[in-house]
Amino acid sequence: MERKPFNMRAMTAFMVTAAFVFCVVTGVVLFAVPQGRIANWVDWRLLGLLKEEWAQVHLVFGLLFVVFGIIHLFPYNWPTFKAYLAARRQGRLDFRRPRRELVAGVAVALLLAAGSVAAVPPFSQFFAFNAWVKESWVAGPDYEPPFGHAEELSLASFAKRMNMDLAAATAALSAQGVAFGGPQDSLGGIAKANGMSAMDLYMLIKPFERQTAAAPTHYSPEMIEEQFQGKGVGRKTVAEMAAQAGVDAAAVVDRLEKAGIAAQAGRTLKELAEAHGMTPVDVLKIMLVVDEKGG
Repeated sequence: MERKPFNMRAMTAFMVTAAFVFCVVTGVVLFAVPQGRIANWVDWRLLGLLKEEWAQVHLVFGLLFVVFGIIHLFPYNWPTFKAYLAARRQGRLDFRRPRRELVAGVAVALLLAAGSVAAVPPFSQFFAFNAWVKESWVAGPDYEPPFGHAEELSLASFAKRMNMDLAAATAALSAQGVAFGGPQDSLGGIAKANGMSAMDLYMLIKPFERQTAAAPTHYSPEMIEEQFQGKGVGRKTVAEMAAQAGVDAAAVVDRLEKAGIAAQAGRTLKELAEAHGMTPVDVLKIMLVVDEKGG
C-alpha cells in the first residue's frame, strides 16, 4: 500500500489545536493559582508542577500557538481570510468599503481592551473574582510569608530579619534531620532539598524568634515600607490594619477622609488603593504616618 506524503496542512491544524488546548488548560490554572508570594512560600503544586512551571508551559504553547497560527493563515487560508476584509467591486476587494463583520470585530476587540485597562464593570467584577480565587488559598496566617520573597534569603539573613537566635535555629534544624550546608543556604533551597515548603521550615525555627518590641506609636514612611511591604496588606480591611498597627480605627478613617479618601472600616486597602490610583502601602502610609501637628 502506497504511503501518502506528509501533509503539512494537516500537521498545522493539529498543532494549532494542541496549542489552543494547552493554552486554555494552563490559562485556567494560572487564573486560579495563589499569588506568587503564597505559592513560593507554601510550595504550591498542581499535578506535581509548581506555579512557575505551569507558567513556563503556558508561555511555550502560547508561542507555539502564535507560530502555527501564522502558518495556518499564511499560506493556507489567506485567500479566504482576505475575502472577509472588504466588499468586492468589479472582482476586486474595495478596502474603502470594509465588511461590517470586520468593523464589528475590531470594535469589539478595542472595547474589550479599553474595558480591561480601565477596569470598569463588568471587567472590574471579573478581576475582583480572580483576586478572590487567588486569595482563597490562604487558609491561615501561616500561609502568609513574614515578608516578600522571604524564601530567597539565606538562613542567616532570614534569622537576622526575624530577630531569631540563629545558633538555636540551626541546631534545631539539625536535630530534626534537616540537611543543609550552612546558614548561607537560602530558606527555599533548604526546604526544597528536604522535600518541604519554606513555610514548613519556618514553622520549625519560629519558636527561636526573640520577643520583639511593641508596635510603635508613630510610623515613618520608611518604617511602613520595611514592615509591611510584600505582606499582602491589600486584602486586609482598614479596621484589621488599624488593630495590627495598634492605632484607633476611627482616627485612621478620619485621617483617610482628610486626605480625600472616602473610607469605611470594613473596606480593604486594595479597594481604596484601586479607587484612587495608589498602592495599598501608599494608603497605609496615609493611615499610619502622623504629621507633627498630630493630623
